[in-house]
Amino acid sequence: MSTASRLEKHRIKWASHGFKNLLVWLFGYLLLGPFLGSAPQAHMVMTVLLTAVLFSAVYATNWQSRLFAPSLAWLAVTLVLFWLNALKVLNWPAAVSSGLLAVYLGILVYSFAGHLFAARRVDGNVIAAALCLYLMLGMMWGSIFGILESLRPGSFGGTLLAEAGSPERVLDRLMYFSFVTLSTLGYGDITPQSPQAAALCQAEAILGQFFALVLVARLVGIQVAQEGAKEDRPADSPPVQPPVARDSSQALQSLATHPHDGRR
Repeated sequence: MSTASRLEKHRIKWASHGFKNLLVWLFGYLLLGPFLGSAPQAHMVMTVLLTAVLFSAVYATNWQSRLFAPSLAWLAVTLVLFWLNALKVLNWPAAVSSGLLAVYLGILVYSFAGHLFAARRVDGNVIAAALCLYLMLGMMWGSIFGILESLRPGSFGGTLLAEAGSPERVLDRLMYFSFVTLSTLGYGDITPQSPQAAALCQAEAILGQFFALVLVARLVGIQVAQEGAKEDRPADSPPVQPPVARDSSQALQSLATHPHDGRR
């Protein structure tokens, strides 16, 4: 087997678990940060974890999608600027970092949503994709909150936010507040302090409910239909697998061999 074939086989195997791998990195990034606190090199560790999240996310997307090239290009720009900031080579305003992250996460949210709504069967990778989409939504809105707080300081307030200190910790606290808003928990430790912040919180809460009602209902419906198809099919009948034409010559040959396949 040639090197190219081995790489392609490895890529297909990795892609089949892409959303599961991404889910692991997402939980690691979201849960590890608060426990690091003010530990030495904590910001560097979180940058490494964020890099792993962003790389895993673009790897989980469909390589044939028209969004793959833009997401890959934006990933390169985002990572370069994030690492220049982490290594103290260039200090970017917090609004720039949050804006880059929000745009990239928005591209991923759109791509993941398209993948889920195009799914015709529910398996472990599809469920992992739904969870990743939910976490990406929370991170995207946390980045949007970070943009607003950078441009209009004091848009958000609360005891937890007042103890943040650095811009990186402010963004982490706003990520937490985003998930609290998305799930409509409302602890009260961080609250909107301006009409613009309140409007964004309202929009995210509505989006969270929309996610639960529409996307989860669709996945449940696909699963029910999938189970119903299994019950209707006789136990001894093999699954129907229509021939797949890989190129135009095979398509013509298939049409000639099965002339009635295209009739309704």
